[in-house]
Amino acid sequence: MSEIRTETGTRRGKRPGWKKWLWILPGVLLILWGAVMLERVPDVGQYVFLPGAEDKAPAGSGTVRKSIPWLQKLTETEQEWGNAFPADSLHGTAEGVSLKTGVVTVDQVTVTETLGDYFGVYPRAFTAGRPLARGDAGQQVIVLDSALAFKMFGENEAVDQIVSIGTARFQVVGVAEARNYVGKRGSGQAWIPLGASGAPDCTIMTLSVGGTGLDNLRSIFENGAKGHFGTGQTILTRKEKIRGTVMLRVVLILLMLRILALWSRKLREWFGKWIRGLKEEMRYCYPRQMIWKFLGRGLQMLLLTAAGVAAAAVLVYWGSQMMTAFPEWVPENLVKPEAIAVRFRELTTEAANPLRFVTPELAEIRFWSGMIRWGIVLALTGWVIASLSGRRKAAENIDQNIEEVTK
Repeated sequence: MSEIRTETGTRRGKRPGWKKWLWILPGVLLILWGAVMLERVPDVGQYVFLPGAEDKAPAGSGTVRKSIPWLQKLTETEQEWGNAFPADSLHGTAEGVSLKTGVVTVDQVTVTETLGDYFGVYPRAFTAGRPLARGDAGQQVIVLDSALAFKMFGENEAVDQIVSIGTARFQVVGVAEARNYVGKRGSGQAWIPLGASGAPDCTIMTLSVGGTGLDNLRSIFENGAKGHFGTGQTILTRKEKIRGTVMLRVVLILLMLRILALWSRKLREWFGKWIRGLKEEMRYCYPRQMIWKFLGRGLQMLLLTAAGVAAAAVLVYWGSQMMTAFPEWVPENLVKPEAIAVRFRELTTEAANPLRFVTPELAEIRFWSGMIRWGIVLALTGWVIASLSGRRKAAENIDQNIEEVTK
């Protein structure tokens, strides 16, 4: 039986082409949006503990620590850390606070009580005035975000104005840029020094550090914080961001492996064609002409090979990044079943313990990581639907051609 042919050759059915991307595009856009927003979360280390735990020594010591001021505790912790971290801060958060100025009252304000270099760990642009400094500890000063400052003072200058929290009065020293984030509640944000008179009660306390290489310095950070502030929980936002993108990284690694396989096969075809072409041209070209042709085509092949090597380097980087961020995933002995079983039990035991504290940064990471995962599911579902639709159309085209030939 003869083959069914068309003007373009043997008919095997048409692929969906660009229409296939219409099914995949929503998932890809969701992934990109989640990845961009996830990258905006600052890379910080956080040690979260309950207020009151600072008066107790670490568990198992059998002693109770004498209460000392927050600033002294932070100073002692910094001395123990040395120069390991470029910036650090201690802060607590109170929600649902009412701020007053004259006849204006704004309710449901989130007030953060800070000590140290808070805005060095959590950078934010200032539209007026200055951020809180270490020397402001215990002083009656306050920083407002721009949205809250406009609600309270309108178009008037907010710096040097007086704001009241209950019976306590605070002088505005700066206005920070208002920023939306996942889980934001209330009418705005304000920052006051930790230990100021009339400060509202905080729900949780957070000791934060900024800088790079926090994964390698976790033990230094955690031991110093636990020794001076009691039992708490350590959160590394960079590690949590990598944890939230593991599925995306695996999908991208598999995709790039497929692309590299096709790329290497194409390079071999191009290289063989290039060699055959050079051999053919050497029969009738002068050596001087062949030198320039050889250099030009050699440079093209070198660039194409470099592109493949760069893609392979990205794969290695992504894989090594997950391993360095999660050393607990790697057994002490990769070929010993007992070591693998012990590490598996440790991971399952840790996973069974739910997180007790969720900071705003961790809440953001969880939200955007969930969006990335749903984007992956949506993109893969779209790809499957488009592939099945393409096969169905191809079968319909083949049946239609058979009918045309048999007429």
